[in-house]
Amino acid sequence: MQPADNPFFAPSDLPYSLPPFDRIGVEHYLPAFRRGMTDQRAEVAAIAADPEPPSFENTLVALERSGRLLERVSAVFFNQASSDTNPEVERLQEEMAPQLAAHSDAIHLDPVLFARIDELHRNRDRLGLDAESLWLLERYHTDFVRAGARLAPADQDRLRALNEELSALSTTFQQHLLADTNFFFQAEDGI
Repeated sequence: MQPADNPFFAPSDLPYSLPPFDRIGVEHYLPAFRRGMTDQRAEVAAIAADPEPPSFENTLVALERSGRLLERVSAVFFNQASSDTNPEVERLQEEMAPQLAAHSDAIHLDPVLFARIDELHRNRDRLGLDAESLWLLERYHTDFVRAGARLAPADQDRLRALNEELSALSTTFQQHLLADTNFFFQAEDGI
């Protein structure tokens, strides 16, 4: 498959940026997930490595803009996985869940990135942020702390393992719940 053949690799030109469902096949998801994670990790690495002191723009706004491809593919994939699944989608969901958990951990547990966010948070009263921007800073800081950014390295390693395991177990549970729900309604309808 050529990159131009993957409808996720460019923003949709449909109204409201709706996904081009007529062009999306199961074969498009995995390459889009892989490229989306690679792109976002590069974007986040650039933010963390920025030689300029952290600012709202070069840290939080940059983070907000990162991962667009991953957002596009995730939104469509998880919608399909929860509403119109099939064995191929379920296998892909099982494969991707631990990888996406690891991807999230790679961002939230990046000590250099968190140091930038933490510095902004410590200096928030001097940044002159409007209420919305201040809320975003608080949200990012809280999310990173809750995700384990302040844990010791050994505890972060343990957290990574737990997150990977939980993502796999959660996926299995969701798939079983959907199968049971479908079975129940088919049995009630006499199918």
